[in-house]
Amino acid sequence: MDPKFALRFLLVLLLVSPLFVTNTMQAEAVQPYEETNQHEPSEPTNSGMVSAVLSDKGYHAMSLTLDRILEAINPNATLTLFCPQDKAFFNSKYPQPPLTLLKYHAVPFKMDKDSMEASFRHGSKVDTLLPGHPLVVTSLPGGAGAHGHASLNLVKVTEWDLYNNGRLIVHGVEDFFDPAFQTLRYPQFDVVAKDVVSSGGSWLKKATENWFLLF
Repeated sequence: MDPKFALRFLLVLLLVSPLFVTNTMQAEAVQPYEETNQHEPSEPTNSGMVSAVLSDKGYHAMSLTLDRILEAINPNATLTLFCPQDKAFFNSKYPQPPLTLLKYHAVPFKMDKDSMEASFRHGSKVDTLLPGHPLVVTSLPGGAGAHGHASLNLVKVTEWDLYNNGRLIVHGVEDFFDPAFQTLRYPQFDVVAKDVVSSGGSWLKKATENWFLLF
C-alpha cells in the first residue's frame, strides 16, 4: 500500500472519530429525557394517600367520602375531582351525599387551571361521571387567572391542584354543584331533556322528576 495514502486514511479516521463519539453521547443524553416525558403514570391511584392529603389541607369531609367515588371507577382511569369545602357538607341537605351527587363532581379527563382558561369558554359543557348531567362553565374570560376565579354552575373554584399525580387531579370548590342549575338553565345539554323534547312531552317536568328519583 502507498505510504502516503495510508497516512491520509489514518488522518481522516482521527478527524471523524471525535464527531462520532460526540454525536453518540448527545443521543444517549437526550433519550432518557424523551422517554420520561412520553409515559403516563402506570400505578393506580392510592386512595389512602389522597384522603390523607385532603385531610391535611382541611377537606376532612371529602377525605372520608373519597373511597366511594374511586371505587365506582376504573382504578387506572384519569379523573378530575372538584372537592367541596367542609362547610358545604354542614350547610347541605345531604351531609352524607349520595354517590350520584359525588359523581356529579367528577370529570372523566384532566382539567387543570390552564386547560380551563384555554379551552372552556363561558357556557361550555363539561361532562361528568353522572351520565346526561354535565357541568357548565360560568366564569367569564380570564376568570381562571390570577385576578379572578373560575366557576362551574356558579360555584367558584377556590384552590387548584389540592392533589395531582397526573392521573387524579383534585381542585377545591366553595360548595356543592347543583344539578338543577344545568337542567333549568342549559336544558340543551341534558340527555333526558333532549329525549323528552323529541317525544313531544314536557321536558322540564320530566327532567326534574328524573333527577329527584336519583336521590
